[in-house]
Amino acid sequence: MDVTTVALYMRLSREDDDVKDESNSISNQRKLLLGFLKKKQELAGNSTVQYVDDGYSGTGFERPGFVEMMDGVKKGKIQCIIVKDFSRFGRDYIELGDYIEHIFPFMQVRFIAVNDGYDSEEYKGKTPDIDVPFRNLAYSLYSQDISDKIKSALDVRRKKGLYVGSIPLYGYQRDKEGFLTPDEETKGIVQRIYREYLSGTGLTELARKLNGEGIPSPKQHKIYKGLLRGEKKKSFEGKNCFWLPTTLHQILRNETYTGVLSSGAYKSGPLGSGKRVFAPEEERVRVENAHPAIIDKDIFKEVQEKMHTKKHGEEKQFLLKGLVRCGECGRLMVREKTRFRCRYQQFTDHRNVESIPEAELEGIVWKAVEIQLRLLEEKKVVSQREKELCEEKRKKLLPEIKKKKVQAEKKREEIKQLYHQYRQGKMGKAEYLARKKWEGNLAEELETELVGLEAEGKRLQQRMEEIDANSVSIMEWLGGREDKRKLLQCLVESVDVNAGNVVRIRWRFIE
Repeated sequence: MDVTTVALYMRLSREDDDVKDESNSISNQRKLLLGFLKKKQELAGNSTVQYVDDGYSGTGFERPGFVEMMDGVKKGKIQCIIVKDFSRFGRDYIELGDYIEHIFPFMQVRFIAVNDGYDSEEYKGKTPDIDVPFRNLAYSLYSQDISDKIKSALDVRRKKGLYVGSIPLYGYQRDKEGFLTPDEETKGIVQRIYREYLSGTGLTELARKLNGEGIPSPKQHKIYKGLLRGEKKKSFEGKNCFWLPTTLHQILRNETYTGVLSSGAYKSGPLGSGKRVFAPEEERVRVENAHPAIIDKDIFKEVQEKMHTKKHGEEKQFLLKGLVRCGECGRLMVREKTRFRCRYQQFTDHRNVESIPEAELEGIVWKAVEIQLRLLEEKKVVSQREKELCEEKRKKLLPEIKKKKVQAEKKREEIKQLYHQYRQGKMGKAEYLARKKWEGNLAEELETELVGLEAEGKRLQQRMEEIDANSVSIMEWLGGREDKRKLLQCLVESVDVNAGNVVRIRWRFIE
């Protein structure tokens, strides 16, 4: 096999990092492959290109570096691929075997797995040693085993009362063994929040007091302590991470402050999916007295009872709560008695934004909502017809997609048979290459048509889902004031009050 370009492929996944396998680091893989290439006389003088997938599981093949490399193979730019071992290339033993036994021979690509002692050049015209597929199966099982061991180790730590999260809960720090211990800097703030809430201080008022006193919020505390790294740190840097009522609500609802460690509410989805799903109740872990309590259990219970009472109607519901923003600074305006005002006005230069009566603002907003509802109902009729047309088009596409899939699969099989005929000496190399090119072009055309049809079908399906998501029924929202509140949350993004009490409504359904 004539080789002009050699591809060195390296991969490292989170699973490798978890088991601390330093030999699989990208730098060590690169050193190994370059050293092998230097010793391999027939390959030493060829040009090389390197492909790296750092942080990608070997159970799937949709990796950017791998995809780019295979694109080079398809275009005839790469004639040889070298990896450290089979597991670096992939841990799906069925698909890996297909590449080694069918795809690479057909594409005339030499494949070398250094540590496994495998070189496809040695298997020309014969079946690979049984050790090869067996080793691939072993790698697949190993991948699952590693995943299971990591989960098992975390479960053991949870049951011991150890905190396995990346960042300790506000009010706590983590000791060397992994247990939560009270943070002397912040535990007093947590206790104050519980104390003032029980004394009658509302969440909005309490958030205002903490911000006014310059007490760092949980997000600010994480930044100051250097607990945030990478993208998480970037997302908070340069932003004013104030205390918010929602932040206080989360603290007041967290049972961890009573010494209880509850974890495992989520678990990883199927291996290689990258998804997280809800764990069954029996798989979750709850450990009493796992760490020193900051909040007494009786106090925590009293807070939960009070929050439950307010949630179920004893606290007056305000129509525009959480929707009114200052048009100058973009922050939420607070309701004081019967008026809305910007809480940050005294600290800024936008004093031209006046407070506005609640009743006046409600009247303006509700009148605008009624107009939009009539327009939405008219739009709904048009959207429903569009949905019906999309469905008709999609149904017509389905038989065509099925037909193209069958044709594409048939063409791929024909190309495979073409190669087998060549290997058996039933046709010459020139005829084989000519027919391969011709059949390959036809296969590529079929694949292009299939991709286009599937993309159109997906687009139509997404459009139908968008229509359903944006559909609003007036009848659903008929009722009292609480129904109006829900309707506003559904329709209105924000109500911006600008200078001179000029009101601008931002709608959720307008792009």
